[in-house]
Amino acid sequence: MNNYKKYIFGLILIFVMSVSCYAQGTIPGIYNRSSNDPHGASYLFVLEDHKFAITYFGGVLTGEWQLNGNKAEFIPFKSDRHFKIYGRHNKDLNDSSRVYFQHFDKQETFIGFDEQKSGKPLLKRVFNPNPNCVPYPSVYKFAGLPGNISFSDQPYHFNDENSDPKAKRNIYTYNNNEKYNDFIAYYIEDDSEKEPFYALVKTDKLVFEDDEVARRPLPTKGENLEFITKITHAPRSVDKVFYNPFYNQSGEDVTDSLNFKFNKEKNAYINFLNYVEGEEFRPNEQDAYNHMYIIYQFNLLPLADKKILPFAIDHNSLFTAVCEEL
Repeated sequence: MNNYKKYIFGLILIFVMSVSCYAQGTIPGIYNRSSNDPHGASYLFVLEDHKFAITYFGGVLTGEWQLNGNKAEFIPFKSDRHFKIYGRHNKDLNDSSRVYFQHFDKQETFIGFDEQKSGKPLLKRVFNPNPNCVPYPSVYKFAGLPGNISFSDQPYHFNDENSDPKAKRNIYTYNNNEKYNDFIAYYIEDDSEKEPFYALVKTDKLVFEDDEVARRPLPTKGENLEFITKITHAPRSVDKVFYNPFYNQSGEDVTDSLNFKFNKEKNAYINFLNYVEGEEFRPNEQDAYNHMYIIYQFNLLPLADKKILPFAIDHNSLFTAVCEEL
């Protein structure tokens, strides 16, 4: 009898192990998600190295996955902060500074330079509430050279009678140790849509809460796989970004000595085969926005402090973006 029980137990153990191995072996693949997916996805790519990517119209969501029994958990990558700022030295600005604000119109956003009011940090609105007809690029010029630069926000969904948004939001303070005077600042919205989601592994399928999706094998090579692999392994944060003079981000390899040379006087990388002297001061020339013949490197400023504090607001915004009524 004991031998019989051992035999049955052995069969069960082999069955469980085979199911587990089968599930882990078959989850990597491509899944065509339905249009009602909460992430707005069209395809889910599950890679062998526990990375995944969801491609949808206008974007890509990436993250890592893990398997617990027959349950797959997908954990999207999320930003650890709502603001980032990069800087460079620009001799053409003389005794002033400027900031290019990216996506600061998405919520109520604020900037400050160590000013105080009634014992609280004083931050100034970047845009008026509910801006429209937002200018591009949104560049503001300041007098002087900032030491510290602070940012905060008040998401619109906090603006109700039951909330105190000023007490709930972090103030991000960045040190301008290098005394930069030309900046690119990014606002990164809440990643509330980037919450973990789950699926059951079921015989070559993933069963989500709202649909059941069959697996197709991953291609062994090709541009699509190369793109997905590259984007899922891209660094979560970069310490430098590259832009042309008219705030078009560059993907050029400025280290390519066959095409680019660093110009110390301009503090820029020059495509010496195509650059025309002074073109960085002529934004209205034909196709100037797309020219990548002079490229500036902006370096990430260190985050000095991230703290939840109430703050005073200067309601006179840097930009007033309101369309005229017809």
